[in-house]
Amino acid sequence: MKSLYIKTLTYSMFILLFMSCKKDETKVVASNGTVPSLTATQTTLLLSQENPTATATVLSWTASSFNYQAGVSYSVEIDSVAGNFKKEPKTIAVATELTKTFTVAEINTYANQLGLKSGVAGKLLVRVVASIGAEKLSATSSVITLNVTPFGLEIFYPSIYLTGNYNAGAEVARISSKSMTDVVNYEGYVNLTTTANEFKFTSTPNLQNDVYGMLTAGTLVLGGGSNILAPAAGYYLIKANTKALTYSVTKTVWAAIGSATGSWDSETPMTYDAVNKVWTLTKVLSVGEMKFRANGDYAINFGDAEGDGIPEYNGPNIAVKSAGNYKISLNLNIPGNYTYTLTKQ
Repeated sequence: MKSLYIKTLTYSMFILLFMSCKKDETKVVASNGTVPSLTATQTTLLLSQENPTATATVLSWTASSFNYQAGVSYSVEIDSVAGNFKKEPKTIAVATELTKTFTVAEINTYANQLGLKSGVAGKLLVRVVASIGAEKLSATSSVITLNVTPFGLEIFYPSIYLTGNYNAGAEVARISSKSMTDVVNYEGYVNLTTTANEFKFTSTPNLQNDVYGMLTAGTLVLGGGSNILAPAAGYYLIKANTKALTYSVTKTVWAAIGSATGSWDSETPMTYDAVNKVWTLTKVLSVGEMKFRANGDYAINFGDAEGDGIPEYNGPNIAVKSAGNYKISLNLNIPGNYTYTLTKQ
């Protein structure tokens, strides 16, 4: 009986001690996080497709604390001014890092996806969100505005190739259609550097598939024919229609003309930059309008209907709204993806 009493007393004391310890336990609850302080090394970004892997800007932020023993993770959010983080901003998770480097290509991709126009200065909004997932708590930095001038993303339209003896050692040139559904009409600009250039149109960069040769000057034949000739070095507009079996090879020299360049009666020649594969001109422009044209007349000319840096054949005049010294570039190197820029110096 005495033994049972001692056991019962011991058990009761153990229960009381356990409850006392549980009562003294302090429960740790996460609090609202401290707001990260965000900075950027560059906020004005004139992007160039010549250096896509270069650093555009580096974002850095201070650590956020939630007074909780759990890892804090971070993400960078990017949006347009119109979007303003209300629907689907671009979100880049960076784990526990306190910095993120963006390349020219990355910022350009986000700018295009968020609706900024090629060659036109626009704005991207950037912020950092700190969070601890288990507690579903977050803290958001203030917003930084990036002033971004993007270039267009290349679209690979249906293409045919120029296979033959020209530009020894260079990449096989191609010409393209202007839409994904057009597999008949092709055009492109090719810089031919030798004095005697011969080629055929092929469906792949070799002579192993569909081959179109010359039947007579300006006409094609599938499966044979003679080589197509471009008798001198130069910058050529090359067209082909694989249904009508026609082609043309036209040498071009480009210039700018208009009230902005001086007069609609006198053009200013541009120079071809063979390294960067663009036509360029540095000139003082007045407030006014201009166009690009080839060979001293308007049979081949570019304007711009949208003001988006994408030239259109026979398009409206290009507006110059601010006078100053400009570097003017016309890029016809990528078929189906022509662009131009007017960059104030």
